[in-house]
Amino acid sequence: MTHHRSFKLPTSLADILEALEAHPDPDQKRQSARQSAISRVSKYLHRPPSDIPTDIPQLRRLLETLHPVRCGVKPKSLSTLRTDLAAALRATGVLQDRETAQPLTPPWDRFLASVHSSHQVWGLHRFARYCSARSIQPEDVNTEVVEAFRAELDATLLTRDPDKHVKSMIDTWNHVIRRSGLDLPVLKRAPSTRYLARPLSDYPASLQKEIQDYLDRVSHRDLFSDDGPDKPLRETSLRNIKAHLRQILDALISVGHEPSEFTQLAEVITADNLKTAFRKMKARRGGDDIPSGLGNIAGTAIAIARHHLNAPEEQIKALKAIQKRVAGSAVGMSSKNRKRLAQFNSWDNLEQLISLPSTLMSRAQERPLSRDSALAAMHAAALAILLGCPMRIKNLAGLDLDRHLLPQRSGTHTLYTIRIEGVEVKNSEPIEVRLNAGSSKLLHRYIMQFRSQVSRADGRALFPRMSDGKPRCPSNFGGELTQRVQRETGLSVNPHLFRHVAAKMYLEECPGNFEVVRRLLKHKRLQTTMDFYAELSNQWAHDHYDKVVLSKWRGKIDV
Repeated sequence: MTHHRSFKLPTSLADILEALEAHPDPDQKRQSARQSAISRVSKYLHRPPSDIPTDIPQLRRLLETLHPVRCGVKPKSLSTLRTDLAAALRATGVLQDRETAQPLTPPWDRFLASVHSSHQVWGLHRFARYCSARSIQPEDVNTEVVEAFRAELDATLLTRDPDKHVKSMIDTWNHVIRRSGLDLPVLKRAPSTRYLARPLSDYPASLQKEIQDYLDRVSHRDLFSDDGPDKPLRETSLRNIKAHLRQILDALISVGHEPSEFTQLAEVITADNLKTAFRKMKARRGGDDIPSGLGNIAGTAIAIARHHLNAPEEQIKALKAIQKRVAGSAVGMSSKNRKRLAQFNSWDNLEQLISLPSTLMSRAQERPLSRDSALAAMHAAALAILLGCPMRIKNLAGLDLDRHLLPQRSGTHTLYTIRIEGVEVKNSEPIEVRLNAGSSKLLHRYIMQFRSQVSRADGRALFPRMSDGKPRCPSNFGGELTQRVQRETGLSVNPHLFRHVAAKMYLEECPGNFEVVRRLLKHKRLQTTMDFYAELSNQWAHDHYDKVVLSKWRGKIDV
């Protein structure tokens, strides 16, 4: 198709359709594929073509939300769809790959000839074409060139994430020049955009010592000390205290204070300093929203002021007023979790999540000697446990064959009970659950057939690390499970969400029965359960209203 530069470029997929119809491709098959791609994208995104922009970064982010399972197609079909859509954009002048027709310069030809692997050539070829078109030689490549290349990809790349493409390209470039001994610059990945606060070691030794003394006291480092709280703080809480103090101090330094000014905590924890620090954190984040963690930081400041500095009540009240301003509503489920839980308003989504453990185990049994199969079986077992006994990821990752699993023979089957003492649980409520026959069978198969392939090291961890057989790190294991669910189903589900899903499923069957949910999730107080899940009864109320009231008018009113 000829590009008509005199016309305004299409700004929506509806405009693309009009342009394709006005200037059809002579190849009817190509024309039909491009039009069909737009129609299918509209269907999968649940938007009319007029609402889908042709701005490449925006469109790419929309396409990233599509998953084969969610769309009801094979992965290859979705990949072809993206390719056909890109062809439609290219045919109408929206998407332009300016280097496609440019031949490589001799230096870049020689460089690619030194690459031994075809997949590495593929990974570098787009960058080589970009540089060739701009007369940039391999020896002239530097950070500025790579950043300009990334910006070009952001404007022209529809089917891949530009940042991931550039990271992969940098890794391939560095591997090639090191392996081939080429006299070319080693490239560095772009630094993380995440802001990092200064370490506590930047501040006076007296302040560092006071902070450490406080942490020792609240963690009961001295077993026989009468000082400190009745219950020692966990390691996670101690890390959070240090992180919160680093953030407060760093924000104060960022607005003009010197590290040497803060020699003791009393000089840090004041209402004026907290306001100054929070204003800086909010400005650094940008936008009008209050950063979600400020309430927790204020809570740390209040605890230090009250239990360590013995601050007067007037100062405590001033700090509490700040916390009230920044914390928002601390009751109930977060908006992010509410959005994730809404995925399970669809019965199909719920069915896919519940059937995933057996799907993974069946696939693992097809290739029982593969390491990928062993990992799939491990994830299947973990997900089956989360469905039958929704627990926190720290407890799941730390399950021990001897301490936590109680097997019992029942005929020809083995049934498992999971028992975790209260001292190992966040709210000190013990967990004891007998898994059903299906979950027990799946767990038994993992233990007997696949666990030894996950790690051959000695150890009794149910989910061992390959390196030493010790329990997997909770954050890493949780990330693995989240990625596995997303990859297999397209659903956004982290391990903690299984608790919310369990409550939702039960309350939909038994509206208002919060006591059972309290016992299921091991909450100490019924009010905690109601704060989180009372709103789940709202839909039942609407459905009941529809059934009792609106159904009487159905068929009499044209809606």
